[in-house]
Amino acid sequence: MRPFETLNLIYDGYCTFCIRVLKVFCAIDIMRAIRLYDANDPATLDVNFPTLRGADVANAMYAVTAGGETYRGFFAFRRLMWSNPLTWLLLPLFYFPGAAFFGTRIYAWVARHRRHFGCDSEVCSIPNRSR
Repeated sequence: MRPFETLNLIYDGYCTFCIRVLKVFCAIDIMRAIRLYDANDPATLDVNFPTLRGADVANAMYAVTAGGETYRGFFAFRRLMWSNPLTWLLLPLFYFPGAAFFGTRIYAWVARHRRHFGCDSEVCSIPNRSR
């Protein structure tokens, strides 16, 4: 794994919680590795990531590396943690024994309830970093 390679994140652009979380990650992206793509934009799946056509992008974030490796949900979030040295101290939480078991369930619960963690549009405006 190359931690600082470009990491393309495909997320639900209608989800204010998702936008708020990604806004934090963009703010601390000191390596400028993150590229954001709204899954609701037809070009995202049709042009940029055709291999994700038919994927459940409404239920989970996807991370696609420059080398083409694809991660979904908890594993996409864990891969996101690798992209920034400022988040490396948190990585042991994502790799302890049972982390994948619990992490996937916690991620799924948050994803199902994410619209309840909303915020207003001023707070959730996210910079366009898709290119």
